[in-house]
Amino acid sequence: MRFNKLDLNQLVVLDALLDTRSVTKAAQRLFLGQSATSSAMARLREYFDDELLVRVGKTLVLTPRAEDLRRQVRDVLQQIQAMTHGNSTFDPTTSGRKIVIETSDYVISVFLGEVLRRASLEAPHMQFSVRTAATLGVVHLENGEIDLLITPDFRAGRTQPTEPLFDDSWSCLTWAENDRIGDTLTLSQYLELGHVIMEWSGGAIVTSDSHAAAALGYVRRAEVTAETFRVVPQFLIGTRRIATLQTRLATMLQRGSPSLTVLPCPFPIPKLVEVVQYNRHQERDPALLWFRQLMRDVAAVNDEAHVTDAHA
Repeated sequence: MRFNKLDLNQLVVLDALLDTRSVTKAAQRLFLGQSATSSAMARLREYFDDELLVRVGKTLVLTPRAEDLRRQVRDVLQQIQAMTHGNSTFDPTTSGRKIVIETSDYVISVFLGEVLRRASLEAPHMQFSVRTAATLGVVHLENGEIDLLITPDFRAGRTQPTEPLFDDSWSCLTWAENDRIGDTLTLSQYLELGHVIMEWSGGAIVTSDSHAAAALGYVRRAEVTAETFRVVPQFLIGTRRIATLQTRLATMLQRGSPSLTVLPCPFPIPKLVEVVQYNRHQERDPALLWFRQLMRDVAAVNDEAHVTDAHA
């Protein structure tokens, strides 16, 4: 089908070319031959009267015209995808739909694992691809690589819809035989100890506790930095180190390893609020509507259990 003399099938090729910036990778993504993809690029260059991709050294880069087209083309394709999904009948008991989610291993541990357990019962044929969040989660959501992004509210994008899921406080986790700490933890003890600290991208991304400590002028001695929350116990047991973690996760890790102790933090840290974000074009997608409701249901049950544990 042509519109304004443009073969609309070429939009899919254009999207792949502008995203991968490579004829070879675009051909692989589209399951086309490289010669066919090269021919399609030649036609696109002729239609838009622009090179679109130009070689700089050993790489291809987008021209200014291509940069403008990239977001517009992806937006059109996402609207078409949303329209076709929105018109379909969704039944979780029979659907084979795949949902791609990006989030942290913290969320996977304290929340998403239970969500996907419930999903296996209610939607036994659906597939879920879970990616560990890095620095480009919002970009991945906006360009259609993922369906859902679960992230702290302060890292959510400003152009896509957002729903709150759950919040969490902060606690300290240490080895139960740490002879530098008793039944309570003072601020001076906290600052004297070595810390296991979470950070990503060489310290460009840190957690709320790091922001709070810095805002108060506290300097923590980072003996170990890590990018995965679940490895923290391995860096605490048998040492005098301490870690500041989300309370739900600290409690879960302590249950799995009784040789750990959870203590209140000796300074105030704002609560962590986790949200789910989805592309505006998929707001009425029936499969995502169902999954978002499932997440809200699990979050409500988890909140009740968390409150009960806190008062136990």
